[in-house]
Amino acid sequence: MVEGEQELVARGCGKWSDPDVPKGGWSCTYVRDLGSGKDRHKICEMCEAIHIRFVHVMRHPIGLELEAGCICAGHMENNLAAARARDDDRKRAAERVARREKALVKARTQLGKIDVGTKSHDDMSLLVITKLERLRKIVARRVREAEKDARDHDYIVEHIEHSNFLGEVELAISKAKDRLKTLLARARAGQLALELERPVWWETSKGRRFTTSYNDRVQIFRQGDGKWSGLYQLAGDTDPTWAKQRYHDMEAAANAALTVLRHKLRKAGRLPE
Repeated sequence: MVEGEQELVARGCGKWSDPDVPKGGWSCTYVRDLGSGKDRHKICEMCEAIHIRFVHVMRHPIGLELEAGCICAGHMENNLAAARARDDDRKRAAERVARREKALVKARTQLGKIDVGTKSHDDMSLLVITKLERLRKIVARRVREAEKDARDHDYIVEHIEHSNFLGEVELAISKAKDRLKTLLARARAGQLALELERPVWWETSKGRRFTTSYNDRVQIFRQGDGKWSGLYQLAGDTDPTWAKQRYHDMEAAANAALTVLRHKLRKAGRLPE
């Protein structure tokens, strides 16, 4: 292909034989990639024969602008090495974009499979989040790479696609974490309900004490008049709340305190209604 372009220049094809078009003194403003599809390629406006994908936009001081291929552009600016370096740089960028596009298709498929997992396997939530976090790290790196090629080579659409997909992954992570929180809260509520149904009391010097696995506590005391009173304290509360009523026996005081504790835990959303 390169030798063919050289021959076209040497034979004066297209505008190379037009006396009104300068043959030197041109400069390249930028290189544009038309894409991989052959139907998107165009004919070099200088030799008017070569199909080009990477377009060197050439300008001349007299006001002319032409879109040329690599070899024609090199001869137009009298610096074939510079034109080839620009062309090679843009081709390498296009190869990077193509690799990332394939990776994006694969990542979308991977995300779809992970989403199916979050909907069908509650016990896999932690594994799902781990997979999503790993995917986010990979996609975030590709976004940074795409950002550089968008800035240096105008591959803006590709950068937007990767950025949007990163948003999809982050949304999936948020949903998976919310789901995990729900599952953990449900498990804690189930354990609390079981502990409150079958409380294990510890004897104290003045009565008894019951503490849940999450440090909610109920304590029963015998007062000086022989009656029983108690207090409860939810985990995280700074001060306990004392019962307003006194009871003639310890069991009645304990049951009343447990009833109040259940009510407070439901109100706090830690037990089902």
